[in-house]
Amino acid sequence: LEGHRQNTANFGDARHATGMLRFGRLTPAAVLSLLLPLFVVVAGFASVSAERERGTLRLLLAQGATPAQILAGKVLGTGAVAALAALPIGVAAVVIAGSGAVGPVSAGRMAGLAGIYAAYLAGWVLLTVLASSFRASSRSSLAQLIAIWVVFCVAVPRLGASVAGALHPLPSRAEFTAQVERALNEVGDSHNPEDPFFRSLRDEYLARYEAASVEELPVNWGGVVSREGEAISSRIHEEHQQDLIEGQRRQDRILSRAGLLSPYLAARDLSMAVSGTGPEAVEAFRAQAEAHRYDLIQRLNDLHISEIHYENDRAQRLPREHWAEFPTFGTRPPPLGGALAGRALSLAALGLWLLLPLLGLAVTRRRLARVGVERAAS
Repeated sequence: LEGHRQNTANFGDARHATGMLRFGRLTPAAVLSLLLPLFVVVAGFASVSAERERGTLRLLLAQGATPAQILAGKVLGTGAVAALAALPIGVAAVVIAGSGAVGPVSAGRMAGLAGIYAAYLAGWVLLTVLASSFRASSRSSLAQLIAIWVVFCVAVPRLGASVAGALHPLPSRAEFTAQVERALNEVGDSHNPEDPFFRSLRDEYLARYEAASVEELPVNWGGVVSREGEAISSRIHEEHQQDLIEGQRRQDRILSRAGLLSPYLAARDLSMAVSGTGPEAVEAFRAQAEAHRYDLIQRLNDLHISEIHYENDRAQRLPREHWAEFPTFGTRPPPLGGALAGRALSLAALGLWLLLPLLGLAVTRRRLARVGVERAAS
């Protein structure tokens, strides 16, 4: 936090990721959303197709097992494997949240995260069993599921990000800083005593206090200039910041629509909203930090104006009582309900991710029933 400047966030994980880590660091969220689906595919791609290849599927049907029972058993078995794989991450999350290492975490947010990833992985379990039941061989089932994973978790997210960036390009940090500097130069330079704006402000103060020079003013002219310069620079920076945020929102809307084609994007969007790391949470933190910074600097400027004499002001000091009045910074994350209110599209996408495989399994059940009838007739 510093005067006359709004610093942007630095050292974001995704920004500094290498080419081998295109989705950022290997976080627990990345494991749950990218790697565990692959584990589910490997665990269940042969769940039904292997039974068909060995000839045991007809045997199960002939012995009285219904298609619904067979499919339910395969889904439960594959789901149990997925749950066991995700269990260490869940336990670690509960332990970390309980220790307070990441600050206070509400039970509602923890339950929301668990529900989102449970639904996401359940969709992969259903899809895996569905693909295995439709394909004649386990090899073709595995190839199909790997292709689906590549499309959902790699191709669509990358394509969506590229389309969003092409339709709504954002300036780089250097370009953004240059734009702000140009706007500031057009308004005025508080360090230039002959600048038209600040010269007019000086004349206004001299006339108000009937003084012949700034040294005769009852207030510290240097503090007045700093306060006005801070107000101007903050206003200009905030205007450009809001333009940047609007561009980011346009990109986010495109990615939200892409979530209808990629459950990975839908689950990521919802998990970021629930965990308080989504765009609205980042913007809320930035706005609160900027409000604190502006209040802090203007308090200092007010002290400079009223408590510090103009002559030899750098050598003067204030007692500690003044600093005790300064508030400490505290952030307030957006409420959970508000974070999910704008995620209707992602919620719908996650619902479809569960519904469509279920409908496919219903169709498969009828196909398996016909196999059982043919077996009984023979």
